[in-house]
Amino acid sequence: MTAPTSPLLLPVPFDAPLANPAPNGLFAATTWVEEDGPLRWLDGGVDVRVFNYGGEEAFGVWTAPWCASADDLDDTDVKDGERPDFPDSFAAMTVWATDECDLTKQSQDEVRTRAAQVLRLQEQTAAEDVFAQRLLADAPAAVAVADVVAAVSALEAALAKTNTVGVIHAGAQWAAVAAQANLIVRSGTGLKTPLGHTWVFGGGYVDTLGGVLVAASQPYGWRSAAEVRDAMTLQRNRYRAIAERSLVIGYEAAVAAVEIGAAGGGSGDGEGEG
Repeated sequence: MTAPTSPLLLPVPFDAPLANPAPNGLFAATTWVEEDGPLRWLDGGVDVRVFNYGGEEAFGVWTAPWCASADDLDDTDVKDGERPDFPDSFAAMTVWATDECDLTKQSQDEVRTRAAQVLRLQEQTAAEDVFAQRLLADAPAAVAVADVVAAVSALEAALAKTNTVGVIHAGAQWAAVAAQANLIVRSGTGLKTPLGHTWVFGGGYVDTLGGVLVAASQPYGWRSAAEVRDAMTLQRNRYRAIAERSLVIGYEAAVAAVEIGAAGGGSGDGEGEG
């Protein structure tokens, strides 16, 4: 048997083109607030003051006779109500990515580019994971439903009661199931439900939300610029770059949640079943 020989030439290097983040996640659906100056939200987060949700306790229909006296009115006729509770503060998060190399072998520009690209692709997934945990904490207890059609029906009904257009957050594993059921309507680069609510199919929702779908109000976000910092460790002959960005995303209300049970998981076997 002839021993393998080493090639005379080194392999040809190829730099894979930098991919763009997927367009259907949380960041595309978020309304980003532009601001100048210090990041005041970085320490204490953001308090969202509610104007569009929770008004059921401060609203009614007048049913008493027009000429009724005060003594003729009962509790249902008194024009009185309660201000809705505001959500707890939304805390900021910092997402980072890193790369390093031997000082004598690789390009430092390559290290900085790779760190920045990893952050660019992974920060949304990380933010979706944290955001989904907050959604689950704020939303009412999830109602069990049989399948994705029943899920969308229940969530659209809940949003219809608020008379607003909202966002439905779901794991990416439910996109194909919803499309098969004709529950996705393309609107430009966005995906809508039959009643015009925005779908957010997040990679960070896959494990965190699982079989739970949550209807919420429009998300708002604040974020810093992505920055790349570098340093050398001469004792170890290493060069390292760290890319990071800080952000916070909040909303007025997590309106409703449903959980697709075993009967609804048949079309989406495996991941995502609650």
